[in-house]
Amino acid sequence: MATGGALVVGDPGRSHLRLTPEAVIIREGAENGGILAWGSIEQLSIDVPTTRFRLPGFLGTVLLGALAVITMADPGVEPDDGSAHITADGETRTLSLSRHHLGGYWAPTVIGANRLIAHLIANPDQQALLAHPERLVELAARLARATAV
Repeated sequence: MATGGALVVGDPGRSHLRLTPEAVIIREGAENGGILAWGSIEQLSIDVPTTRFRLPGFLGTVLLGALAVITMADPGVEPDDGSAHITADGETRTLSLSRHHLGGYWAPTVIGANRLIAHLIANPDQQALLAHPERLVELAARLARATAV
């Protein structure tokens, strides 16, 4: 997702990462959890449940909506967090990464996100692409659909 001039990995209202051309910003909602310059990052990967179902968020929304209608109350169900594994300056950390919906994410999207991050680390000159996160999201979506066929 692109928001606030950054490529956002995770739920921007909760634990997430903001990828900018200069750095990876660790956030807990609006609170800053640290800033890692790209030059210090040796490895970064995301680990979230995946599914082969192409529209997992839609299915979860429909099921929760039906439950809310039946019970006439907010079911209060939140998705479990995933994680981000970051090695920077020789130190490895595992961070909480909030998810948008119940169930898994579409597998090609998660694979593509991890490949994009690895590419950005290996090719520092490409980090400038993060200045236009909307274009990256569009490209990632096209590539995910193309590889899933």
